[in-house]
Amino acid sequence: MQNISVYLNQRASNSSFEFWRSKINRSLFRSQLNYRTPGSLEELHGELNKDIENKVDAIISVGGDGTVNTLIQNLANSEIGLLVIPGGTANDLAHELGNEKNIQKVIQCIRNKDSKYIDLIKINNRYMATNGGIGLGGEVASRVNSLRQKFPLFKNLMKFSGKKIYSFLVAQELLGPAFESYDLLVRSKEFSGQVHASAILINNQPVLAGTFEIAPFTSNSDGKFNVTLLTHPSKQRLIRCVLQVASGQIPKNDPHFTTFETESLEIENLNPEKNVKFFGDGEIFENENKWNISIEPSALKVYSRNEEASLLNIANEVTLQ
Repeated sequence: MQNISVYLNQRASNSSFEFWRSKINRSLFRSQLNYRTPGSLEELHGELNKDIENKVDAIISVGGDGTVNTLIQNLANSEIGLLVIPGGTANDLAHELGNEKNIQKVIQCIRNKDSKYIDLIKINNRYMATNGGIGLGGEVASRVNSLRQKFPLFKNLMKFSGKKIYSFLVAQELLGPAFESYDLLVRSKEFSGQVHASAILINNQPVLAGTFEIAPFTSNSDGKFNVTLLTHPSKQRLIRCVLQVASGQIPKNDPHFTTFETESLEIENLNPEKNVKFFGDGEIFENENKWNISIEPSALKVYSRNEEASLLNIANEVTLQ
């Protein structure tokens, strides 16, 4: 009998305890299920460490990318697999793993042992699974988190609007009067130099915020991550670039759009008096002025639908009948 712990973030935009418990119980009725609804980060880490010590067979995350980010800090480089069920807004990792379409079949990935390993990105001492960076994306993530805390009804708005809320807030940020940019020193094998940037994006998968395909050729299993520098001297040029990317085009002839793949990167804030927010998986990291970023290949075991295996199982069932 599989021993599985389920972590539900009841603050996530689409989560409902009874709804998800019913679905999970129905799909994994042969397993021993332990439901965790921690009231604080300390409680979550404590329960998660106990699950790791007890060597549970799997962890299920019901929530958004922020919930995943909290869990992977403990699960990284362990042999306990993580199943991500989308209960948030963007659900970037769930989308990348193909865990959005048929939740009933997604849950059965654990029973079918459909698992693989993905890379994680390490920023100083914290892991990230999907996308992050500084600048524009960090401002939007900070605003979303602030609105969630101040206005409980904002959760309902996010549930209603879904991924579109991020596009709306990015547009609002771009069309506002301010044009934030940062003096940064960037070091890597592929690119080094001082830049004046409105954003530096770090991507472990192609899609950011559910719909924004910023790094179409990157992968979370290739031993590298993608870096995008936006150094546009004016808001008008930045908006033009963002619109191109949003429409599925990579700005090839834009001298202020720089993108490359790397295994490690250093970013330093050259103006410490100016606060620079670094975000990852939709969460704001601790305030720092220097970030050492590196890839950790195959650091996280995840469950995801294996279409080929599913088709093989169907074929076998038909043959046996």
